[in-house]
Amino acid sequence: MLGNLLTFADIGWGVSLALWVVFVTIVISKYVAKRTTIYVARKAIHMLGGGFVAIISPFVFSSPLMPIIDSYLLMGVLLYVKLRKKEFNWFQEHGNYGEVFFTFSFGTLLLIMWVIEPMYWFSKDVFIAILPLIFMSFGDGITGIIRNYIYKRRVKGFWGSIGMLIFCTIAGYLVFSIPGLIAGIVATAVEVFPLIDDNLTIPFSSFLVLYLLIR
Repeated sequence: MLGNLLTFADIGWGVSLALWVVFVTIVISKYVAKRTTIYVARKAIHMLGGGFVAIISPFVFSSPLMPIIDSYLLMGVLLYVKLRKKEFNWFQEHGNYGEVFFTFSFGTLLLIMWVIEPMYWFSKDVFIAILPLIFMSFGDGITGIIRNYIYKRRVKGFWGSIGMLIFCTIAGYLVFSIPGLIAGIVATAVEVFPLIDDNLTIPFSSFLVLYLLIR
């Protein structure tokens, strides 16, 4: 049974993508932080790390097990350094658990969909879980970068939301037509509200919309 869920190829891809995320986090984001800001470095990790892995996962893994394991392992490492107050200061901020929530959402959405639909990984339904991760990675990344360069500070702003809305609605429509477009609008709308971390609200709200509209 385990052989069907976790093959040698899965392990190889899991290790390779984990190393890629480490490279993005340790090397690329540090370079970005030196050239720009911590905020932009965080968004680079969102897109080049989480976003890339989200897109490629359905095509290289035989089940969602390895991506789930990777995301929870990374969450554990990030939470450990936060609690030990040994943050990676070029992208982590004291008191901000956004990157922990990001990795939690990544693995948990894949797991929830697996529990609800055990065979989802083998059909287009896989993107009911993957598309919200793309919204979280690229949509939120785009809005953050736009806001950084337009407003010169970390703030919610109109033009950043417009950038996210354009990306999320186009990506959503291309994958799931009208349900995807609606999910993209919802993802953008919940990103604006700061009461709950948007690394939780974006993926879970858009996932709920997609699941209800499609399934």
